[in-house]
Amino acid sequence: MVSIKKITKFELPDYIKIAYEGDEDLFKKYHVEEFDFKDAVNSTVGMIDLISQQVQMVYFKIQEDSNDIGYLVVFKNNLYSFGINKNYRTAKILFEFWSYIKKILGDSFICMLFPNNTRAINWLIKCGMSIVEGVEETAVTLIYNKPILNTIN
Repeated sequence: MVSIKKITKFELPDYIKIAYEGDEDLFKKYHVEEFDFKDAVNSTVGMIDLISQQVQMVYFKIQEDSNDIGYLVVFKNNLYSFGINKNYRTAKILFEFWSYIKKILGDSFICMLFPNNTRAINWLIKCGMSIVEGVEETAVTLIYNKPILNTIN
């Protein structure tokens, strides 16, 4: 069973390392540019650190049973950064992880990803997010809006 726990910004790099470990495709295809493991982790930490100077971010570690498997970084209405170790990307775990994301961020939020991060973009679309065109030239913007039930007859 997936669980999620708040961590500090200073603990975050350890969980990014766990999420990225062994994911050669991430380093070669889906990150900002082609990196090795160390540079991919440092790049992610650097981007998070830069944005955290402007907004109040919340950091989480992701666990499956008692195993650390990844991380999540959010700020108000924004899914900023996330990762699950490739050995734990099962349908069940990803479904539970998505449920936590919605629980934390609520009924409406965005995520902006680099266009080459097609793996994450496709997963978010599968989870119910939609691409919004024309928001940012250098990023793919996705939005999640929980459907509102029409209760007025």
